[in-house]
Amino acid sequence: MRPLLAIFSVLAIASSTQAALQWNLTLADFRVQPVVLKSIDAAGVHVTPGAGGEEKVIAFGQFLDLSRPVAAGQATGKLVLHLASGDQIGGEPVGVKGNDLVWNSPILGEISLPMKQLVAITHPGGQVPDARRREDIVTLGNGDTLRGIIVDVTGAKVTVQGDAGNNDVPLTSVSQINFASSAGKVTPANGFRIHFDDGSSVTATTLTADGEKANLTLGKDTVRPVNLSQVAMIEQVNGPVSWLSSRPTSESVYIPFMGAPKTNVAKMDHNWTGQDPIRFGSQEFAHGMGVHSYSRLSWTLDGTYAALRTRYAIDTKDANTQADVTIRILLDGKVVYEQPHVRAGTLSPVVLEALDGAKKLTLEVDYGDNLDTQDRVNWIEPALLKQKP
Repeated sequence: MRPLLAIFSVLAIASSTQAALQWNLTLADFRVQPVVLKSIDAAGVHVTPGAGGEEKVIAFGQFLDLSRPVAAGQATGKLVLHLASGDQIGGEPVGVKGNDLVWNSPILGEISLPMKQLVAITHPGGQVPDARRREDIVTLGNGDTLRGIIVDVTGAKVTVQGDAGNNDVPLTSVSQINFASSAGKVTPANGFRIHFDDGSSVTATTLTADGEKANLTLGKDTVRPVNLSQVAMIEQVNGPVSWLSSRPTSESVYIPFMGAPKTNVAKMDHNWTGQDPIRFGSQEFAHGMGVHSYSRLSWTLDGTYAALRTRYAIDTKDANTQADVTIRILLDGKVVYEQPHVRAGTLSPVVLEALDGAKKLTLEVDYGDNLDTQDRVNWIEPALLKQKP
């Protein structure tokens, strides 16, 4: 019986390893196919069809992402570090060295990150404030705040420099740390965003892989190896596709039917509440924007991309039976797409619009028949494409 059990054990391990190698490959035209990842190098992504066959190379000009059926929610760990790029890394602080924060990630180990790239440190599931801040703010568990300049953060304490000198606060009494940000979101350079199965994500300038392990270049002379069994998705950033939710807006306006206008309150890659991902029914989408009528979002274009691709739907977190909106897409202020009376329960078809050298793109959600009642809308996977399919 022992040899037979040994054979079964080997087969089980081989089956488990093979399952870990199964990926869904999404191409630049949004076609999806199951594949086995062999390697990633300077030539592109080497894969074989999921059902078997010869190896082929997907050039980076045709590669959008690789994903595995792994549930990856919000980053978990003792604390979560939020970056201006939209990345979030679970772990805990080690200390400030020069202009960098040293952060210890269970997956990546110790990495140094420029302080100017930091947005916040929260507990798992914590929400990052929308407003930009001119000073660092430490919020305590009792609601009190300390303002000034954060000069050190370790696993034991945070040190805030104020007018009266330095103030040390035990990290256990801290609810959230928000870092000053004088600049808005910056369009990320071409690279690779890696989403891990613990909910963390990080952007690498370069990436290589051999099918089981990947090497991520995270900064100058900083390369980190990771097991691909811990990776939920590898997506190319600003390659043939650039997600609008990752790009800085030139205009972000929300005008409630009653009340003063607000700016920069659209939720990127989350629904309007900021607490849930972009969804329609049972489908979940990694990229999109959650807005409420009346909403106007604009981006400056530089001619790099040829077309816009998007979908939209009323947010399905609640019933939203009274929702009624008009959806518009404008190029240089001219309406090129309009759909009135968008209601709950319907996911729009894919909308493709050639940009034709336009300098400004605007996505607009206007009031419908019921004013702004329940008018919570998700822009789903809005993206700029280098080639129109």
